[in-house]
Amino acid sequence: MLSLRFNLSIALVTGVLLSATAFAQSRVQIVHAAPFAGEIEQTAVSVSANGSVVLEDFRFADFTDYLELPAGDYDLAVTPAGADDPAITASVTLEDGIDYTVLAVGDGVKQPLALWALVDDAPAAADGNLNIRVVHAAPFASALADTEVSIRTASGDLVNNLTGVPFFAESGFFEVPAAEYDLKVASNDGSTNFIDPLPVELPAGLDITVIAIGDGVNQPLGILALPVGVLETRTPVDFTVAGWWQSLNTENEGYIVQPIPSQNRIVGTIYTYDPSGSGAPVWFTFDGPFDGRTSVAEVTAFSGAEFAGDTAATGTVVGTVALEFLDCDTAIAAISLDDSTEFTWDLGRLTQAVSCSFD
Repeated sequence: MLSLRFNLSIALVTGVLLSATAFAQSRVQIVHAAPFAGEIEQTAVSVSANGSVVLEDFRFADFTDYLELPAGDYDLAVTPAGADDPAITASVTLEDGIDYTVLAVGDGVKQPLALWALVDDAPAAADGNLNIRVVHAAPFASALADTEVSIRTASGDLVNNLTGVPFFAESGFFEVPAAEYDLKVASNDGSTNFIDPLPVELPAGLDITVIAIGDGVNQPLGILALPVGVLETRTPVDFTVAGWWQSLNTENEGYIVQPIPSQNRIVGTIYTYDPSGSGAPVWFTFDGPFDGRTSVAEVTAFSGAEFAGDTAATGTVVGTVALEFLDCDTAIAAISLDDSTEFTWDLGRLTQAVSCSFD
């Protein structure tokens, strides 16, 4: 039985060794990306080639190393554990000297179960670069148009013009510089985030296949990166925390909060009083990166404007505020100003712009 789960270091080393291996027959990597059951144990299948079992107890998000097989015609069958009949069958022809990735996809409800064979034909990357391929194998809607996604950076920029990508589509390999990448899967217009993996370092010389998996019902949406494994994700930024928040430990102070999901960003206003003790009301604004639950944002004070005037105010960054949203109704805001003023507000929700759910 092959080892199906990899840690990062082993997977990366294996990928480098495989890319340098000379071979005279076909190689096939098999991926289970079919979220047809709610319990991971219930997704277990066996995989057969020409009637011979090659994998057993193969579960959702499992994948193999490359298996060496003689070139030729193969009848493949995927059979759920305990079943007599296969749930997926397909005939494939493997050509000599070609690498393939074969995915079991679909959930059997929104999208049909199927086998999907991809040719792993990445060209040699330039020095300091790597090849990456994006595969949409997440059957989260019945209509293909409703499965369309875009691939973006955390700040909302499109990656390789990948927008309008439906289920059962793949980008082909494209070349990128080796670096740390913070990417996400979002709606076509970028306003809604579906999958938001943590930043990951992608080293030079590898051929990486990034697969969107899960249906959001039986199995959570996520990213399977070959040859790395399932990537850790964070809660996608949405409008859950948007609204007015009042101070619970002071009087007549609070925050107005507005996330910007397309940019993994949060902005807003602090209504408070002059920290110097004059008692005059003061409004600060804040702006910073947001992971859906926490942010350390810059605080800006404004001067030079007047009531109902046409003179532009001058903004000056005067410190930071650390925000942490604990649940749908409570949060903590710790401000630290350049004049050494520090204070922590306990916040309670005053208004709610959209329905709220915290994982």
